[in-house]
Amino acid sequence: MLWLVTDVDTEFDYFRFKAKPGYTGNPGLTDGVPHLLDFFARFGIRATFHMQEQSDPNQSILLRYPKVYEMVREYGQEISVHVHVKEADYATRKFEIGAAVNRMREHGFDISSFKAGWYFSNENTIRVLEELGIEYDCSPLKNSVVGPVRWYDMPDSPYHPSYTDITKAGDAKLLMIPITNVRLGIAIHENRGHELDLMKRGTEALVSVAEKMPQPVILYLTTHSWKPIEADGSGFRKWEMQRRNDFFSFLSQYDVSSLNVSEAGRLWKEGGYVTYTLDLPDLLGSYRTLFNPLRHFWLVKNVLSRLYAIKYYLLGEP
Repeated sequence: MLWLVTDVDTEFDYFRFKAKPGYTGNPGLTDGVPHLLDFFARFGIRATFHMQEQSDPNQSILLRYPKVYEMVREYGQEISVHVHVKEADYATRKFEIGAAVNRMREHGFDISSFKAGWYFSNENTIRVLEELGIEYDCSPLKNSVVGPVRWYDMPDSPYHPSYTDITKAGDAKLLMIPITNVRLGIAIHENRGHELDLMKRGTEALVSVAEKMPQPVILYLTTHSWKPIEADGSGFRKWEMQRRNDFFSFLSQYDVSSLNVSEAGRLWKEGGYVTYTLDLPDLLGSYRTLFNPLRHFWLVKNVLSRLYAIKYYLLGEP
């Protein structure tokens, strides 16, 4: 059984374009979102749009671009909350995430899922989300490091985390729904010829595993509202549009259930499925050159990831 979970980090374009001189507007919101909505409708894809909301009203999509919310709701897609918080402490996270969730609920949006900006979730986030009645956190990015959190030995399946270590299964009510293992390469990042081939091979690896598993295997593909847009904001990136179309066309040959985040989380809990870890190939490493340190997974996991975590402690940035 293979489940496809697709989401869009729907956020202000300055997270990508802030270094571009003279860049104005948010074409990712005004053009990228309607484009992605039409695309998902054409392929029959259920998707979750994580809307950026911060305590600062100037960083609220709901207050500045309410039509984005209206479009997503008209297409029948899920609206979720997306908050960027660099600070790891409980008080700051409670203030920022609480302000976002309360604003959305005050405007009639009954949300149940969350995704952290920069994928930076932690044990304090668990406490905050449970206090706010959020059921699902889909921030974990398997085989990556964000801030001090090393998402390596975590499960490949949804799991209830530990209150003392978010990367381990425990007793929390919150359900973590991990994004697919980055070493499978199922992501649209660069205009490189090997990327589509890598995405196909990663999908084939998950399909092969799913055929043998009693529990659902999740292919979780994440993107951003600004990703279809050229880096200078001038129009659509044709290669990205083609890559996305080619991948979903390839995926259509398989028996896949397309679900948004909350649907996948609810079905997982109702099914009483057991948390698991998969033995998956390191496909991404095989596309690196021999002398590229990122080719060697052992080095990435045990050395480079720890150096990256130290950087967070020194600079305070995920």
